[in-house]
Amino acid sequence: MARKDDILSSFLKHEMLKEKYKLKKSDIPSTVHEALNSDKPIVKAIALIVDGLESPTQITDAALRNQIMQFLNEAI
Repeated sequence: MARKDDILSSFLKHEMLKEKYKLKKSDIPSTVHEALNSDKPIVKAIALIVDGLESPTQITDAALRNQIMQFLNEAI
């Protein structure tokens, strides 16, 4: 498992996140690639953050924030 997959998994397995967003075990993908295609907005948002921060190409904080904000605005 890649480092970014491990990071994603640790976020998505947090009890507070699972309770607040009613995530079932079947909702939690094992890879960032799967999470980016998730129909759960919280899962996809976290995947976008992890993918952006762990990407070999550097992304600025502002660009990542704009990407997440755009996604969340469209998801609502």
